[in-house]
Amino acid sequence: MMEIYTDGACSGNPGPGGWGALLRSGDVETELCGGEPATTNNRMELLAVIEALQSLTQPVEAHVYTDSQYVQKGISEWIHSWKRRGWKTATKEPVKNEDLWRRLDVLAAGHTLEWRWVRGHSGHPDNERVDALARVGLEQSRRTGQPVGGIVARGVYAASSHPILDIKNATVYRGDVCVFDDLSFMLAAGVHTAILGPNGAGKSTILKLLSGEVHCLPKDETSIGVFGESQWNVWDVRKRLGLVSHDLQHQYMEHVTGLKVVLSGYYASIGTYGHQDFTSAHIARARVVMEELGVGFLTDRKFSEMSTGEQRRCLLGRALVHDPTVLVLDEPTSGLDLTATFHYLDLVRGHMRTGKTLLLVTHHVHEIPPEVERVVLLKQGKILQDGEKRAVLTEANLSALFDCPVSLAQANGWYQALPGQSRPH
Repeated sequence: MMEIYTDGACSGNPGPGGWGALLRSGDVETELCGGEPATTNNRMELLAVIEALQSLTQPVEAHVYTDSQYVQKGISEWIHSWKRRGWKTATKEPVKNEDLWRRLDVLAAGHTLEWRWVRGHSGHPDNERVDALARVGLEQSRRTGQPVGGIVARGVYAASSHPILDIKNATVYRGDVCVFDDLSFMLAAGVHTAILGPNGAGKSTILKLLSGEVHCLPKDETSIGVFGESQWNVWDVRKRLGLVSHDLQHQYMEHVTGLKVVLSGYYASIGTYGHQDFTSAHIARARVVMEELGVGFLTDRKFSEMSTGEQRRCLLGRALVHDPTVLVLDEPTSGLDLTATFHYLDLVRGHMRTGKTLLLVTHHVHEIPPEVERVVLLKQGKILQDGEKRAVLTEANLSALFDCPVSLAQANGWYQALPGQSRPH
């Protein structure tokens, strides 16, 4: 029996709106979201169900969960009378949203469905999850001014019911510089995401919000949730994250050996210290991770004596040693030659396939693995585009992002940016 959860959202009614859907069959799930720049809440509730059913490739038996009584009662009770009256209400008025009800009626007829109502915003994990997806769709449509929609994530169900990071209306200063003004951004568990933008766009600041290194201005309309919590212990969060950055590489103590680099991941520290306790199990795990990454021979070598690629793989081991649920990479192949870059990205892809969620921050299009589903374009602290990779990574979007003409090449799910032709003035 399949389970389908749907939700709609609207900022103003009418106003920009979004819809979200989660389809689960056994251990396999699919997340969908989208939105429209001018719509109503009821239309988004209907469209969430329509898009969910439309994504199915064969008849199914399913329980459909919605927090909209308009949808639940409409499809299971009211629609029969509307059809008998020629799509008129009891007062002989045209049925509102007739176009969507007709679509839903046709789609539903191809399946065996049981319609179930759940109370919204009451802590139901899957209802909260599709609510978050609907808000993502709303924000995408608000920014683009265009209808958006598509698959957010598909795969084995391993995701948390709460977003990894949920930023709403955040204003952030670094010194006297305003990096973000009213930023909203959500990172859903299980959705591999790349944040792409030029230097100075604010990409790394998002990571520092996640790790607790920077904070936003306290305002009534501002909230930040990490793993579903509005208040959290920074060290507990860091244990759930595996962070690798080229900045970390420059901060590391030169005399520290490869094994101690990896072991330091248990404490999210730069190096190891006498007060830290490492068990035989910790050490054994660190050695296994190093072997898996091809740096087992570096256990006793000083960090300063390693190549850049070797250093980067040891830092990846540091991020992976405590088996985090989220792998966060900040400009991961910066400074690596072509061979080392390919090797490193292959290692990352292997861990993505184990169920870890990837958050990649980069200004290089070629660093984005094929498995990444969502791309966010960030420029001067503003989100220019946010959505499915193939829809976001276009020549027009990248040219606007980097303020220069860009051509795109694609092969086997990889993208590469090339110099484009300047337009005549």
